[in-house]
Amino acid sequence: MSSNTIKRIVSALVLALAVFTCIYFGKNSTMGFILFFGAVAVDEVFCNFFKRKRVSLNYLLAQTLFIVPFTYFNFLDFSPGMHYAVVNLGLVLNVGLLFYLFYLPIKTRLLSEIAKKAPFLAGLFIMLPMVSLTNTLHFGKWRILLAILLIVNFGMDTGAWFFGKNFGKYKLWEKVSPNKTIEGLIGGMFTSGILGTLAWALWLGKPEVFLFALFCLLGVLSQLGDLIQSKIKRQFKIKDSSSLIPGHGGVYDRIDSLLYSAPFFAVVLKYYYV
Repeated sequence: MSSNTIKRIVSALVLALAVFTCIYFGKNSTMGFILFFGAVAVDEVFCNFFKRKRVSLNYLLAQTLFIVPFTYFNFLDFSPGMHYAVVNLGLVLNVGLLFYLFYLPIKTRLLSEIAKKAPFLAGLFIMLPMVSLTNTLHFGKWRILLAILLIVNFGMDTGAWFFGKNFGKYKLWEKVSPNKTIEGLIGGMFTSGILGTLAWALWLGKPEVFLFALFCLLGVLSQLGDLIQSKIKRQFKIKDSSSLIPGHGGVYDRIDSLLYSAPFFAVVLKYYYV
C-alpha cells in the first residue's frame, strides 16, 4: 500500500470521525462545522482559484457574503419561505453551471473575468449551496436525512471508482476529467440508487421504485458537480483547491459533489418527504 493511499485513508477516517462527532452533539455543532468548512472553501476559491490576496477588501467581502447569510438563515430566521428562496437561487446557480459545463468552451475566459472584476462572488458561490445543504438540518429527522444525502454522494464516488477501475474502457469526458469513464458513471449511479433507497427504507420506512430512480439521479448530479469543478480547475490551471487535507486536496475538492446535489435534495424534501 502506497504512502499516498495511507494518507487518504487516515484523512478520510479523521474527517468521518469529525463529522459523526458533530452530528452526535447536535444541530448547532453540525452547523458550526459546516460554517467552518464553507469559510475554508471560500478561502480556497478566492485565493487559489481566483489567485487574489487574502488580505484585501474583496476577501473580507467574499467571506461576509458567505458568513452573514449563512448565520442569518441557520441561526436567526427559520422560516421555510426564506430558506427555499435561497434554495431556488442555488438551483439557478446550478443551471448556470450546467450551461458553463456543456456549452462554454474549455478555454472560455468568463471565470477569469469574474475573478478579475468581482472576486467577492466566491462568497455567494459557496453560500447558496451551503444554505441549501443546511436546509436539511431544519427537519425533525435531520440526522437521518443528512446521512442519506452523504450516503448517496459516497455511493456515487465509491461506485464510480470501483466500476471505473475494474470495468472502465470508455472515457466519459477526457478533456475535462481524463480518469472518469462511462462505466464508472453507470456503476456509481446504480450504487447511489441502491444505497440511498436501502437507507431510506431502513430509517424512514418508505421503500418505493421512485426513490431508486431519484437517488440514481442525485448520484448523477453529484458527478456533474465533480465535472464542473474539474473544468474550473483546468481553466485556472490548478490540480487541487488546496493541500489542506493530506491525500485529498482541499475542502472544496471534498465537497464539490455534495454542494451541487444539495439544492436538488432540498427540493426533494420539500415536495416528497414533507
